[in-house]
Amino acid sequence: MLVNSDTLAAIRTNARAVFMQALGELQPQMSDWQKISTVFNSDTSGESYNWLGAAPPMQEWKDKRKLNGLRSFNYTLVNKDWEATLEIERNAIKDNKLGHIPVRVRGLTRSYLKHINEYMFSLLDDGESIAAYDGSYFFHDTRKIGDSGTIDNILSGNYSDSAAEIRAGIAAAAVQMASFCDDWGKKMNLMPDTIVCSPLMEVPITEALKNDYSGQERTEKKYARNIIVSPWIDADSDDWFVLCTTEEVKPLIFQNRQNPEFNQVDNPSDSHVFLNKTFLYGVDARYERGFGDPRTAILIHNT
Repeated sequence: MLVNSDTLAAIRTNARAVFMQALGELQPQMSDWQKISTVFNSDTSGESYNWLGAAPPMQEWKDKRKLNGLRSFNYTLVNKDWEATLEIERNAIKDNKLGHIPVRVRGLTRSYLKHINEYMFSLLDDGESIAAYDGSYFFHDTRKIGDSGTIDNILSGNYSDSAAEIRAGIAAAAVQMASFCDDWGKKMNLMPDTIVCSPLMEVPITEALKNDYSGQERTEKKYARNIIVSPWIDADSDDWFVLCTTEEVKPLIFQNRQNPEFNQVDNPSDSHVFLNKTFLYGVDARYERGFGDPRTAILIHNT
């Protein structure tokens, strides 16, 4: 095959089309992270989330309004650059061996989507060692936020070895979450709806929530309408997570600065092509992750 500008333009157009088509096809299949994350668009290098504290409660209007400012948090997420690059030998195009290119371009799409899932779920898994917006680790047993009183979102005990223990863990997490107060000391009325676990715990949790012997739905099921299994939750751990995903800000934050862009270096006059006899096709994006309100998540720590 003659490698000229028309040939390269056709390959470039086809590769971009393959990438965008794969993005549309794979994104719905690889979007579990969105179920536990709130997406915020960013228009600068980083964004401040000092406003993450709870809104003031309603109260009787007496004389004049009572003004309430934001709490003094300092939580900023700085966007990071990400990329994946595919290298194709020029001889492969000359020899008309182009069939593998669409497959490898789809692989770029999958790499992008897989990384976001890994990036977000691993943050949840590392919540005992990474700080949230209030400066404490996301999962912590002695924090206070304003006038909230103690917020303990780690539930330790025997909650993973049997169906009865798993149901007891869900029930205990629901009670614990319902007790959480906002920054002003008012009950937040939170109710869990989602469980996140490793593949190790998928079958035990699913079995524990099956209907009882009479065919009745178990009470605990209403707190676990969604069960998300992630390979990026410690595969050797029998810990799991009970989340509330119905609030305006979910347990995790995904800050999106730049959607994935498909680019190429395939002009024969490019220095890279001249020196290496290879063409480059790649995707790049900018984003960062962070924590939402720790009161929307409870770690079930099996002891």
